[in-house]
Amino acid sequence: MRGVKHLIECRCILPTLKNRDNPPSHKFVVFSILDENNDVEEKVVSCNNCDINHLVHDICDSKIMTAEGTVATLTTEDISAMLPESVVSVLETYEKTLPDYEHINFMINENKTEDFLVLTSEISDDKKVGKILRYKGDNRFIIEPYSTSDVVT
Repeated sequence: MRGVKHLIECRCILPTLKNRDNPPSHKFVVFSILDENNDVEEKVVSCNNCDINHLVHDICDSKIMTAEGTVATLTTEDISAMLPESVVSVLETYEKTLPDYEHINFMINENKTEDFLVLTSEISDDKKVGKILRYKGDNRFIIEPYSTSDVVT
């Protein structure tokens, strides 16, 4: 199993774009789990703009459901209850979103040692630099800096 973040397209439009000619539909990030055959484990998520439900059934693909909001979708508060307090504090400090909380929970539950979450990222002197939160196993995480020259210019 592996986890992946990807975009889902909703039918809504961000308020700041409504007055544009032919405004783009809103897209938002979700975290999905892929099984050993690379099939997505289906789940229901809510759009972070309009709260309409989406049944995620493939990478970058979902089916819009009829009801808005549901008690079946997880929240950051739900997942926070399952994570170590120190990790929740880091996620809050870096203003991480639901897919990030889900990714951290997946790392712990599947013991994905050496997996990581990007906390910060910027381009500096043609390098991408920032900080990551790396999982070391046994509910242990470390924050470490990173630098890579894999920047598209």
